[in-house]
Amino acid sequence: MNVKVLAAGGGGPQSSAPAAALAALRDPAAPCTWIHASASEEIFAALESFGLSDVAIRSLRSGPPERPRVEDYSDHAYVSLFAASTPTLIDDSVGAAVENKTEVEVEPEVGAEDRSSAPPDYLPPLQDIRAFLGANWLITVGEVDEADYLELCAHMERQVFARERGASFLLFFFLEWAVGTLYPVLDDLGDRVDDLEDLVVSEDRTVSMQTLFRLKRDLVELRRRVAPLRDLMQRLDSLEVSLVDRAVEVYFRDLHDDVLRVIELLDTYRDILSSALDLHLTTVNNRLSEIMKRLTVVATIFMPLTFITGFFGMNFRRLPFEDIAWFTSAVLLMIVIPVAMFAYFRRKEWW
Repeated sequence: MNVKVLAAGGGGPQSSAPAAALAALRDPAAPCTWIHASASEEIFAALESFGLSDVAIRSLRSGPPERPRVEDYSDHAYVSLFAASTPTLIDDSVGAAVENKTEVEVEPEVGAEDRSSAPPDYLPPLQDIRAFLGANWLITVGEVDEADYLELCAHMERQVFARERGASFLLFFFLEWAVGTLYPVLDDLGDRVDDLEDLVVSEDRTVSMQTLFRLKRDLVELRRRVAPLRDLMQRLDSLEVSLVDRAVEVYFRDLHDDVLRVIELLDTYRDILSSALDLHLTTVNNRLSEIMKRLTVVATIFMPLTFITGFFGMNFRRLPFEDIAWFTSAVLLMIVIPVAMFAYFRRKEWW
């Protein structure tokens, strides 16, 4: 399995065998180089032979998502992070409900035994990526879309190689791309939160509690993944990593601010969704109270009718109904009382 190599003055990305590409980095005169590869056992073995940290290699082989962090070793640094895939696969039931003015349809709730393994409903896949920073090279391992990779190559050739910058700038632009993949996801989540707010306050549309909880769960999950990036960027912009060039410090500080804005947006969306959830519960209770009030009005109107018909319907001799005048009075009473009660309730705005 070949790796992709982008070197200063190399004429664009090239494909090379892992062992040969890594061996070229040992040359002190080697140009500034970025090597990218997909995760595989062959790549892990080549990185281990290259002399990278055993702890970092074990983290690569571990498989489950790793908390974003940076570790400083003697001759290289290890960075774990993630990037968001394209959000085109996100469930669009909420937006469709707003457009069509219909009720949000919700799939059957996942059982408690399957809840931990259930995929997020409103989030695209988050791809784990690991990076190794050397004195004059950067090695990244993970899945990167081909279009994004080519765009990154062009960007690094213009901003790093053409300006004769070092490997620290390669790491910065790669991290900037990874953080940038979160913005379309945040925009999409923001639109969905707004749509749910519209559904909650609308009188002719309803939204399921499961829909609100699903979106809130995904917001919490994304914030849990993003929050460690704050500490990672703080270590990089404070020059706690020995291989990070002082010239790139201000760039990492700006990227640190971007991560803080992402976290603040997620907190804002979560608070808005919590308020929408409370409003939804209040709206449901108000609608139930309105229904109960109307049913009470109907029952109250029929109470005197039930009394009159029950009284005059008793099976005894010489009841007043034997006289046509009493019969007419009772019928008029059964008409006047409900009309008067209904008019009273209308004036009190109980109906």
